[in-house]
Amino acid sequence: MRKTRVGILGCANIAEKYAIAAFRSLPQVELVAIGSRKKAKAEEWAARHRLEAETYDSLIARKDIDIMYSPLPVGLQEEWTLKAAAAGKHVVCEKSITYSLQSAERMVDAFKKNGLALYENFVPEFHPQHAQVLALINKQKIGIPHVWNGAYGFPPFPKGDIRFRAELRGGALNDCGCYTVFMARKIMQQEPVAVTCALSNDEAEVDVKGSALLEFENGEALMSFGFDHLYQNTYSVWGSKGMVRTNRAFAVPPSMAPTVELITNDGREEKCDMIDVPAANQFALSFDFFCKAVATNERGQFEDMYERILHQASVLEAMRVSARERRRVEL
Repeated sequence: MRKTRVGILGCANIAEKYAIAAFRSLPQVELVAIGSRKKAKAEEWAARHRLEAETYDSLIARKDIDIMYSPLPVGLQEEWTLKAAAAGKHVVCEKSITYSLQSAERMVDAFKKNGLALYENFVPEFHPQHAQVLALINKQKIGIPHVWNGAYGFPPFPKGDIRFRAELRGGALNDCGCYTVFMARKIMQQEPVAVTCALSNDEAEVDVKGSALLEFENGEALMSFGFDHLYQNTYSVWGSKGMVRTNRAFAVPPSMAPTVELITNDGREEKCDMIDVPAANQFALSFDFFCKAVATNERGQFEDMYERILHQASVLEAMRVSARERRRVEL
C-alpha cells in the first residue's frame, strides 16, 4: 500500500512539540512538507526537520500530498481548510476547528461535497485512560454517573500571545474550554440538552476565563477553564456509589503513565483504588485513526467526523450565546 503523504499547514509550536514526531512514528505515513506565510520561515523549519518548504498556497497546490495537518489559529482555519478542500485534500485541524456553528457548517458542507475527510483533532479521545474511565462507569463501579466535573487552565501567557488576539478568534473557550466540553460529552455518553455559561474578558480582547453547566437528560457537567489560573488538567465523575478521577486528563506527554482513581465508601470508610494506565502518544493514535480512514476511504468514518464537528460546534455556540445574553440556552 502506498504511504499516505502529509503536509503541515503552518509553523506552530504544537507541530514542533508533538505533531511532527507523531506523524513520523506511523509506518504507513510519510511527512513531506511544511508551509508558512513567509517562505523563509518554512525553509528554516524544513531544514530543522528534514522537510520540503512551501508557502500555504504552494503546499495546498501540491498534487503529491493527500492530507493537510492544520495547527493554524482558530480564526484562520476556515479560510485555508476550504482552500484545501477545493484542492482535493483531506484535512485534520487542531481544535477548536473554528469559531462558530455557521463556520463549522460551511466547512463540513465543503468536505461533504468533495467526498473528503475533515477531522477536529481532540487527541485525548484516543488516550487509554478515558477508555478505562468509561469501562468503570459501564461496569457500574460508581453506580449511576450524576456529575462530570472538569478543569483545564493555565497561568497567564506572555503579553501579545496569539491566544489574546480577537482577529484570530483566540480566547479561553476556544483554546482550553473546548476540551472540557468534548470530554464531558464523551464520558457522559450523551449530548447536552441545555447550557448555562459565563465568560470573562478582564479587559482583554477575548475571553480569558469561564465556567459552564451542561445539562444532560441524565446528569450534568460542571466545568471551568482559563488563562490566569493555577495549572489544572483533570476531571472526575461522581456517581451514586463512587467517584472516578483522573490526575492528568487533556494534555498528557507521550512518556507519562497517568493513573485513574476509583473512590468508594459505605458512609464510614473510604476505599481508594489506583489504576495504572500505560503511557501513550495520543497524537500518534489520533493521526493513525485519521490517516487509516483516509487510506481506506472509509466514508462512514468521514460522516462520523462531520457529525462530531457539528455536535461540538453546537454546544460551543450555545455557550457563547448563553454568556452574551446571560441566560440558559436549550439545544
